[in-house]
Amino acid sequence: MVVSARLRVLNPIQIFALSFGCIIGSGWVVVLGEWLRACGPAGVALGMLAGGGVMLANSGAYAELIARFPVAGGEFTFVRNVFGDRAAFMVGWLWTLSLLAVVAFEATALPWLLEALVPPLRGPVLYTSLNVPVSADALAIGLGGTIVIAVLNYRGIRSAATLQSVLAIAFMGLAIVIVAAGIALGSWHNAEPLVSGAGGRPWWMGSLWIFAITPFFLNGFQSVAQTVEERGTRVTFASIARTMALAIAIAVGFYCLITFAAASASPWQSLIDRPLATAAAFEALLPGRVLVILVLTAATLSDVRVWNGAAIWATRLLPAQARSGFLPATIATVHPRTGAPVGAVMFVAICNALGVLAGKGAIIPLVDMASLCLACNLFLVCITALRARAAGTAAMPYRTPGGVLTLSVALAGSTAMAGFAVLDPLLSHPGRIPLEWLVTALWSALGVGFWWGWARNHRRGGVRRTMEPSP
Repeated sequence: MVVSARLRVLNPIQIFALSFGCIIGSGWVVVLGEWLRACGPAGVALGMLAGGGVMLANSGAYAELIARFPVAGGEFTFVRNVFGDRAAFMVGWLWTLSLLAVVAFEATALPWLLEALVPPLRGPVLYTSLNVPVSADALAIGLGGTIVIAVLNYRGIRSAATLQSVLAIAFMGLAIVIVAAGIALGSWHNAEPLVSGAGGRPWWMGSLWIFAITPFFLNGFQSVAQTVEERGTRVTFASIARTMALAIAIAVGFYCLITFAAASASPWQSLIDRPLATAAAFEALLPGRVLVILVLTAATLSDVRVWNGAAIWATRLLPAQARSGFLPATIATVHPRTGAPVGAVMFVAICNALGVLAGKGAIIPLVDMASLCLACNLFLVCITALRARAAGTAAMPYRTPGGVLTLSVALAGSTAMAGFAVLDPLLSHPGRIPLEWLVTALWSALGVGFWWGWARNHRRGGVRRTMEPSP
């Protein structure tokens, strides 16, 4: 598919906003208590830095593949061109699940943040899901936000990208103020002990968990692969590579700094059982809940930013699979004026609504499930980049610094992430089958059904290959 010149509208700032805008969501407020419980503030930083190093190496693999195959579909397109249909479908289908998990995570977290920011919003409990109450306001806010995000994406990439730019700038300004206040007004004694295990597990096991879930909390830098066809003429492949690396570096720095800022603001052991632990940490530093309001405002902005970014990403990945016949053709329907993938927008909105109905009890399973899918796919992307280099069948519009060594580090790190992501839910809850495994298995079974239908149609000659790279 070749995108019309009039739809190539994304400038360098919007490309950065899309890359960075998909990374830091509301997790730094919603699950900071779980991070600290697992390994203490220094353990969190060590796990995040190690994971960030692997993700930086992974960005090199993405940069090379984006330059080789500059069409929407990202990982699905890369793997299909190098390894063929079967591997591509597995990658695309798992990546779709991870993106839908991110969308559902942010949709579920937003009412939680707004309830803390504006307490009168809290409504009556309607039912219980996964042993956690679901309130009326949570449903209203989550489902209302789902509609707004869907409408923005229906209107086309320009509207969605503009929102990303505004939210990214506002968030970065608030983040600087919050981190500076926590470090300046808090006490480093509150951050002691710097490392500590939980539930009889050594602290380094907690750091390994942080390392394994960094694909979720640093995921999003590669979202530019889904909009590469819509980039403006000033956006080069080298600038895309720099943008992805910068987005990862800023995100890792923020996660480490906000962890130490919160741990300095209040004794971190007192935070591990508090809902929205980051906001709770800053409560006593200034009167009038000033910093709490800033934290919750920043988290709300970043929640909407990542929610919108993940929706953009998913609504570009799904049509790439549908155009190839792996998914129903209606998902590939495109609006004739805006170029928006309306079929995919509707599909993502429906899945988003189902996630909202599941409630807050699904948050940690969503993180673990998405991390599992993402780590496995990062492994496959690294293999694809190495195979594409070895094949040497096309010119290299961009080469990542470090070449094969960088790609090999990415491969080794992604393998370790995937292995721990698979095992950790079982280790954390021995004696029962993890919910993450069950949902992933159900999604995989659905994918097998789509694959079987596509393969049957393909044998009859009803599908042709359409994913060759565009100029």
